[in-house]
Amino acid sequence: MLWPKLLQLELPLNGVGPFREPAGTHKAALGQLPFPIRTRIFSRVFATGSDGGALRVLLLGVLGNPMYRTATRFLAWPVVMASLWSAALVGCSAVGGSGKPNPGDQPGSGGGGGLGAGGSIATTSGDSLPARIRRLTNAEYDTSVQALLGTSTSPSKDLSFPPDAKQGPTNAPAGPAFTVNDAQRVDPVLADKLDAAAQALVSEARKNGKLAALAPCADASAAGGEACAKTLIQTFGAKAYRRPLNDAEAAGLLRTYHVGADGYTYADGVDLLVRVLLQSAGFLYTTEIGEVGVGPSFVMSSNEIATELSYLLTAGPPDDALMATAAAGGLAKPETRESEARRLLATPAGRARMVRVVREWLGIADVAHREKSQSVYPEFANVSASMEKESGAFIEEVLNNSSGTLAELLTADWTIVDQPLAAVYGVTSAGEGKRTSLAGTKRRGILNQGAFLSVFATNNGSHPVFRGVAMMRRIACIPVPDPGSLNLVVSFPAADPSKTTRARFEAHAKDPGCAGCHDNIDNFGFAFENFDGIGRFRSTEDGTPNGLPLDTRVTLKAGSDLDGSYANNTELIDALSRSESVKACLARQIFRSTAARSDASVQDAEDAFVATWKQLPAEQHDRLADVLVAFIKTPTFVQRRTP
Repeated sequence: MLWPKLLQLELPLNGVGPFREPAGTHKAALGQLPFPIRTRIFSRVFATGSDGGALRVLLLGVLGNPMYRTATRFLAWPVVMASLWSAALVGCSAVGGSGKPNPGDQPGSGGGGGLGAGGSIATTSGDSLPARIRRLTNAEYDTSVQALLGTSTSPSKDLSFPPDAKQGPTNAPAGPAFTVNDAQRVDPVLADKLDAAAQALVSEARKNGKLAALAPCADASAAGGEACAKTLIQTFGAKAYRRPLNDAEAAGLLRTYHVGADGYTYADGVDLLVRVLLQSAGFLYTTEIGEVGVGPSFVMSSNEIATELSYLLTAGPPDDALMATAAAGGLAKPETRESEARRLLATPAGRARMVRVVREWLGIADVAHREKSQSVYPEFANVSASMEKESGAFIEEVLNNSSGTLAELLTADWTIVDQPLAAVYGVTSAGEGKRTSLAGTKRRGILNQGAFLSVFATNNGSHPVFRGVAMMRRIACIPVPDPGSLNLVVSFPAADPSKTTRARFEAHAKDPGCAGCHDNIDNFGFAFENFDGIGRFRSTEDGTPNGLPLDTRVTLKAGSDLDGSYANNTELIDALSRSESVKACLARQIFRSTAARSDASVQDAEDAFVATWKQLPAEQHDRLADVLVAFIKTPTFVQRRTP
């Protein structure tokens, strides 16, 4: 791959750094550099390795052309560089192309450009999200190639793509929550994986006839093949980029076709063209930068809104119906965005996406990959996959076949569980896909399921701090400072078979440097001590002589509507389900899962959405789909600002 070499080049441009102009001047994209400098860059790259000749020629033909314009109108230099590898630059004129707005992106045009008269915005710039580009998540990449080529494979899993970088609420051992993250980048490892995936996908599509169907050509002569390639570029290319291509992009892609076809065959040219498209920035990144010439506060183009809406709700590219609505300018209207959102949420992809959002929010998305001590929890290896399956089936049942509320997620007296995991719970499974009653047990809702209780535990026991921090940051949105920010070194109490876990942690929290935070953290966690490290109910401490009795009574003094005394986690969960602050936290987490960041730079926008959420009817406050749709209807969803 050429991408790592591009990153490592150090050109003597007055000592400022790779690909940069002299100090004191603006930063430039590669295509804006003087031609002699670009030629030197290409020579340096090609002299350092023996990559495929076709791609080297392709880079000379594409990068050496002034078609690639800068994205630094809004974006930091590393963001621009992140879109440069292989032939990725072919698709980057999404941020400017020929230097003129795409005809299809003009207000009122067939391409569905700006929002026109319907796009007036009633928010301050501080309430807006920043202009940016965002790399597709691994799941979004898989869904996108499946939509383009009809493959049933999931390349990010099959080829072990690096894990997505995440953002949002974080606590050990789950890490940050959300994979929709504008800090996603393409590093050299991922670049290699993307190239391997593109080759495999093209090979599969050639063998199964998909490429022949996408790019039929009755006359595959030189002239006839070029005409067919032009048609493919305009049709398949537009689907890959999720918008119409401009003339400069089409010309660059046609040169790509000729690199593969000249001296070879039409099919060879198509194969290379599709391989390049699948590695292009226009495919791998979504843009939220509006049209050329917009001011510091602007509305995204209709194609950008359609793309944002579709990936947010289905983790996949916009379908024909949504693109048609965008082309007609319909997405300018909040009520149209709502109807499209509800349509997409009702699709299988929409339902799967909502399940993923909830699992990421709660930190339980990868319970199947957790490890536990075989000597303490020998059954865990056989039920961890069942836990993952249970959480997904339960969330989908609540959201799509029941009330769809946070209250039911937290307090349901049923679950959907297979027999191996049902045995851990002490119940009998009702069967595949059926609700198993938890009546008569002390287990309620998703916080009492194996996924949550196993993730927020150690490999050999429960962990009140892990569970308490998860409750505070993810469920209640109560700030918990990181120990490092307080110059504290974390050390948990040593194992002591003569004491319960609670007794050990209570002694630990008496340290004056710890008590201020742990009075609340530990009490949130102590309420769940009736469940061991894999979520099995217990009334006595494991591994203690004669089984020491457990104490789950807690008193919370966090300065919220949750303050009070609770006998056990059942009482606490009931309070959580009725708490207005917890419902407001849900609104914040929905915002963070969609906004692609959750730091101070978007705090005003988050607060503005919570203010909007408060105006919803009370019965919608904890209905997840209604909260999400409420965000989609806000001006914040479509407006952006320059950083």
